[in-house]
Amino acid sequence: MTEGTDNALLERFEQDVWSKVPHLEEGSETKVVNATPLVDMTADFKECAKTVFKLDLDNADLKVFGKMDSTLLTGSIKVRPAANIINDAIVTGKLRSGQTVIEATSGNFGIALGLLSKLGLNVIALVSRKLQEGVFEELRNGNTRTVDLDMDICPAPGMEGKQDLVIAKATAVNVRSQLSNLGFDTDIFDKEISEIESLLAKQDIINLAKFLAKIYGF
Repeated sequence: MTEGTDNALLERFEQDVWSKVPHLEEGSETKVVNATPLVDMTADFKECAKTVFKLDLDNADLKVFGKMDSTLLTGSIKVRPAANIINDAIVTGKLRSGQTVIEATSGNFGIALGLLSKLGLNVIALVSRKLQEGVFEELRNGNTRTVDLDMDICPAPGMEGKQDLVIAKATAVNVRSQLSNLGFDTDIFDKEISEIESLLAKQDIINLAKFLAKIYGF
C-alpha cells in the first residue's frame, strides 16, 4: 500500500468484493483464494455434440470439465479482471471514496465495474445500442448511471468506422444533455467540444471515457 491509500475504501472492497472473487494471495507461497470449482460437463458436452453437430460420442472415452464463472459476482468471468483493476487502483491511491468513475462498456465488464457503486463510488457508463440484451437493466439495477450514445458502436478503438461528423456533433449534443442531467458542469464540456466530437467521429469511446474523466478531474 502507499501513503495515499484510502484504507476505509480498501476495507469495504476486501469485505464486499475481494473476499468473494477468485484471486491470488502472495505470502511465503502464492495461493489461489475462492477458486471457481471444476464441474463435470461430460454429459452436456456429449448431448451438445449429438444435437448440434450430429456426432455420437456416447461411447467415447472422454471427460470434459469446466469452470462455471456464471456463479461469480455479476455472473461473468469479467469480474476477475475488474476486481484486480479495482484492487490495484485502491491500493495505489488512484481510487478514493466519493470519486466518480467513467467507463465505456458494451456489456459484462461494465456490469462488473458497477461493483464500485456498492462501495459508495459514482459509476457512469458510456453505452451504445450494441449492448447485449439486458445489460441496460443490469447496469441500472447495480446503481450504475448511464449515458446513452444512441449509436450502433462497439467501444473498442479498433472497431471504429469513421462516423460522419454531422452525426458526431448530434451525438455530442445528446451526451452534453445527459451529463447535464447527471449534474455535470456543461461549461467544461463546451470548452473541449472539438476533441469530444473528434473522438465520437472516430467512434473511440474508450478514449472518450478517459477524456471525460480527465477534464472533469476524476
